[in-house]
Parts: sequence; structure tokens; C-alpha cells
Amino acid sequence: MNTPKDFEIPYPRVSFRRKVLDLVGRILIRLLSHVKITGLENIPPNGPVILAGNHVSTLEPMLLAVFPRRQVELLGAGDLPFEGLIDQIVALYQFIPVNRGNLDRKAMNQAFGVLQQGGVLGIFPEGGTWNPGHMKAQVGVSWLSHKAHAPVVPIGFSGFQNSFSKVLKLKRPRLKMKVGKLIPALTVENDDEKIKTIYQEYADMVLQEINKLVDPKDFLLIPEQTDYNLEVLAGRIDNAMRAVHLTSPEALAQFLFSPILLNSLAKNLKKPVQPLYPLEQPRWNQQFSTAIEAVLDVLTDNPGFFTYRLGMEQGHHVESALQELLTLLKAARDSNEILVINASARSKHSDGRVEQKSYRYRIPPIPEQTDQT
Repeated sequence: MNTPKDFEIPYPRVSFRRKVLDLVGRILIRLLSHVKITGLENIPPNGPVILAGNHVSTLEPMLLAVFPRRQVELLGAGDLPFEGLIDQIVALYQFIPVNRGNLDRKAMNQAFGVLQQGGVLGIFPEGGTWNPGHMKAQVGVSWLSHKAHAPVVPIGFSGFQNSFSKVLKLKRPRLKMKVGKLIPALTVENDDEKIKTIYQEYADMVLQEINKLVDPKDFLLIPEQTDYNLEVLAGRIDNAMRAVHLTSPEALAQFLFSPILLNSLAKNLKKPVQPLYPLEQPRWNQQFSTAIEAVLDVLTDNPGFFTYRLGMEQGHHVESALQELLTLLKAARDSNEILVINASARSKHSDGRVEQKSYRYRIPPIPEQTDQT
């Protein structure tokens, strides 16, 4: 019989430390928010089980870890470092890091080992927070459930949009954690059916059960559809610009209007991408080019950065558009021309609301003098 020492990650681990951190976490959450927890009794008192929830903020993993009566081993992002104090807390608590966007057999085997020991595994099937409500369920939950014969308990988190910033501002957001009924472990009865299809169907079903537990009002905050547009202009004077062709301009616009992707690069990976933010700021050609080069450097180390988050096709479109834009910037710099990028996004909500965003990036060949008067 295997003992915890036989596994790379023993379950439970660092128990005393986690009990202290769990207690502190519960106290802080109740002090800094109005939180309502229901359905904890649906988590089995023993045996392997996967807790699966939705994820739109920094706070859901904390609640998933500290409120269940059993110790939860979290599976989380290992491809991006955390920020500041959060990074220190996470390092102290420990979790199973996953290199998202790439095949990470080590992390999956570690998670499988936790379940083999009869442990509790906490995961977020959508795999991130960059496009809540529109993300495809990842099949890792299916593989783990099937291989470890582990049932899944769906958990719906409501009220978490922008919750972390509200907590920091002492606004005490209203949060709900609703634990649903047990979903039996995945069993494969028809060997003729492709296992990939079976895994995706099970993962989609788990995500559907999770979404049933989320307050419907939360989905009103998420656009049903967003259309992106972008054009590139070049010329020596602002009123005499010519259009410049760019392949997949919509993909580039989606990237530029994605604060989560930009923040991941700027804050987590410490890349100099500030000029790419759609904010009023001084910018010029070489500075903008350096920002794009920094993004492309990330793709050298982590080719799945965009494809994992935006899908294979759209992710490759973003990369191609960035490479083309870098070439256009060099041509504009050599010709002493201004480059202008007009980007826009139009979002439709289920209640009929329409939101529009637009931004004009003006990129001169060299820094321009500002009026100091």
C-alpha cells in the first residue's frame, strides 16, 4: 500500500501551517466582505474528490482553500508569477503549479497523486480569468476524474467581479460561495467513442453545473458578443495619412483591449508593455517597438501564451499581427513617418446594453516636445 512518502506531493502536507493560514483567511474574508457560504455538506467527508469552481478574480482560490472542512490542494497558474504580497502568501501556502498553454504532465501527475491518496483537489476548469463566461472548459478535470475515479463537486462563486480591488478599498463586496451536488466520477463505457470527445463533453457538463450555481446577475456583467476593429495609418502629417494593410487587425484589437492580458505581461512578467495600454500617455516609435518585442519574447519562452487564452486560431493571429506591426513600425521609423492605430470594440449584453470603446494610438518617429506652459 502506498503511503504519502511514496508520492511527489504528500496529502495532506504542511498541515499546521495551512490550518493557521486557513483560520486567518476565514477571519479576513468575513471582516473585509459580506460572504455567504452554502452547501459545504455536499463535500464528501473522505475519499478522493475534485472541487471545481468558476473564476473571475483573485479571491475565489482563497475561499476554495479556507472554507471546506477538509484540506484542499489547489491546482493553479504556474506560467505567471503572482504579484507582491500575494506571491509571498501563495509560496507559504503552496499549490500545484500548472504551465498553462503547454502540456504539463508533471503537474497533472502530481494532482493525480493527491487524488490517489484520497485527497481533495481544487481546480478551475476554465483555466483562467481572461474571458469569463466565454471560455471553453479544459479537459484536465475529466482526465483526473477518470483516472482517479474521483467525483466532482461543482462550486459557483457569485459577486466576485472586481472583488479584490473592492476588498483593498474596504468596500466589503457581497460574495457567495454555493457548493452543488456531487457529480459522479467519469467512466468510459464506449471504447469506440474518441476519448478526447468524451473528456470534452464531461468537462463541458461540469462547467454547466458550475454556472447553474452562479447568480444570473453576474452574467449580465459579461458581454454576449464583442466585435473588434482596427486600422493602421501612416504618413508624415496627421491630415495626410494613408491606410496600411495589416493581417488580422481584429485579433490585435482584442489584445489591446484586454487589460488582463496586458496586466499579465506588465505586472506578472514585468515586461515593458506600458505603451500598449489604451491610455493617454507619451509614446514614440522605438518605445512602442520595444513593447511589441517584449511580447514576442514571451512567446519564445511560452508559445502557448496567446493560444491557450484566445484559442489556437486567434492566438496565432495576434502573434502574426504583432510581427507585422513591428515591421510597419520599422518602415515608419526609417521613413520618418507617424504611425496611427485606430482600435475599437463594440460589446453587446444580454439585457440589450451596448458598450463601445475606441482609442487612437499616435506613434511619432521620435519623442515629441510637450507644452510646459
